[in-house]
Amino acid sequence: MKRNKYLKVIIPLALIVICVYWYYSSIVISGTSENGMWKVTYSKNTDPSEPTGWEGRLKQRNDDNVMVKAIVVKKNDKILYSIDSFVEGRAEDGEITVLHPFSKVFYLGHKPSKGTTVSVVWEHNDEPDKTYTHIVQIR
Repeated sequence: MKRNKYLKVIIPLALIVICVYWYYSSIVISGTSENGMWKVTYSKNTDPSEPTGWEGRLKQRNDDNVMVKAIVVKKNDKILYSIDSFVEGRAEDGEITVLHPFSKVFYLGHKPSKGTTVSVVWEHNDEPDKTYTHIVQIR
């Protein structure tokens, strides 16, 4: 008897968890650079008061003191979006930029597909003459 009661609670709870996971995974796409320093996450904008589309966020995953020079989004070697100026704070459209550790909302548009890459061009503040480029492949 007790087993049936537990199953009546556990099965619906498990179904709810599976549905929430499926919904969340269908509105979030992400990728990480090979060295793990950068993570790009695209999420579907579900706020009805804002424009529809997918929002991208680049986030630095360590505390290195770096200066990002550019973010370039490409698909099949065609540039879809590029930004090379970053000011810390909240923009008029509500986008927030943090310079250390770096975090930037950078894209609002169509759903990114496989084959989309995000290149992060940056330099270490201790070596201002040396520029690095890390590529994040969207999966």
